[in-house]
Amino acid sequence: MKQLLLVAFLLFCASNLYAQQIDSIQFEGLTRTKESYLRKIILCEAGQTLDSLQLEKDVFLLRNLNLFFNVDVRTEKNLNEGVNVVFTIQEAKYLYPVIWMSGFKDQLKLILGFNHINFLGRAQSIGATYQYYDRHSLYVFWKANRHGNSRTGHEIALQKYSTIEPLYFDDTMSYFNFDNYSVLTGGHLWLGRYLNAGLGLKYMYEEYEQRDEAFDVGGKGFSFNKYQVHTSLNYNKVEYIYEKMDGLQGGIYGEYIHTEGFPEASFLKFMGRASWFKTVKKRGNIALRGQFGVATNNESPFSPFVLDGILNVRGIGNRIERGTAELIFNAEYRHTFWEHRVFALQGAVFADYGTLREPGKNLGTFFNGPQHIYTGGGIRFNLKVWYKTCIRVDYSVNPADPTSHGISFGFGQFF
Repeated sequence: MKQLLLVAFLLFCASNLYAQQIDSIQFEGLTRTKESYLRKIILCEAGQTLDSLQLEKDVFLLRNLNLFFNVDVRTEKNLNEGVNVVFTIQEAKYLYPVIWMSGFKDQLKLILGFNHINFLGRAQSIGATYQYYDRHSLYVFWKANRHGNSRTGHEIALQKYSTIEPLYFDDTMSYFNFDNYSVLTGGHLWLGRYLNAGLGLKYMYEEYEQRDEAFDVGGKGFSFNKYQVHTSLNYNKVEYIYEKMDGLQGGIYGEYIHTEGFPEASFLKFMGRASWFKTVKKRGNIALRGQFGVATNNESPFSPFVLDGILNVRGIGNRIERGTAELIFNAEYRHTFWEHRVFALQGAVFADYGTLREPGKNLGTFFNGPQHIYTGGGIRFNLKVWYKTCIRVDYSVNPADPTSHGISFGFGQFF
């Protein structure tokens, strides 16, 4: 018994002898990001006992900001037997041009603008974009993922969105000039390191002007005032290292839109989305995304869900189908086959699937209507100078109908 007590005492003394205290926390490589902002995000503090597992969590938290090319950590011993913790940050140029194109056989979408993703050195995004998608649009925004208290964030946006919109009246489709003017404000609260809840308000004024004579709508145009309340619950535990992603992200989103004078265009909508990313050895990256949404089942030409080659199914075309529920799956494998100090070149193969519930039908009709499947491949040109700068070119085709195909250009990964 005395021997066991002696061994326990020696182990206790040894654990205290080798327990090292953190004397200081330092950041190397910062040029734009505020050090005070990062100190509120990490878990370790000066005066704590050094914990290697906690340092690993801190590295993940900093990579999870989706702000840096890479983050590493090391410890340095002091003369007083304490240690300095040093985080090495690989920053980038954060003010970059936005150049985004997507094309089909007879359709072009172009977005030009700028975005600063580290505004004030606190991972805030501020920018403006011009869009041409049949017509001209403008978008101005300011978003803060985390405020200085690390618990809250906000979003403010002004937008004029204009396109040529197909509306479906029974079996007849008619094209309209569509203009949407909106102002949005919202905020979110972090419930944990990777989970936040959001709430927002949006006012919209919409105008529709008929371009053809396909259907008599009682005049050439109409307009609405709309009010939106939306809420969300978002989870993001993805590690970002250069062009590669590893982890899980997803969320639940709900909104209610009230349309003055047109109750059929008012609706309640819920959506759930999940994405999973997995690195494969040093060069491969698997990406999977699933999305399900359902809304008030009004028989209205203004159904909230749409199948579109830019949004969810590459190559399918421009707003080819509307519905009151959606089911979307995207799968992609990306492989980095050439790396340089300023860029990385990836190849990709993918498959996209989408189907909608027709307005007024029940959920059991999901698989009775058209099932849209497109497969293809593409190239990703990732710059290592500007962060999150990926130029994407994809070619996709419907395997059941090879005449249905399209080339899309994008700025950023598809998801």
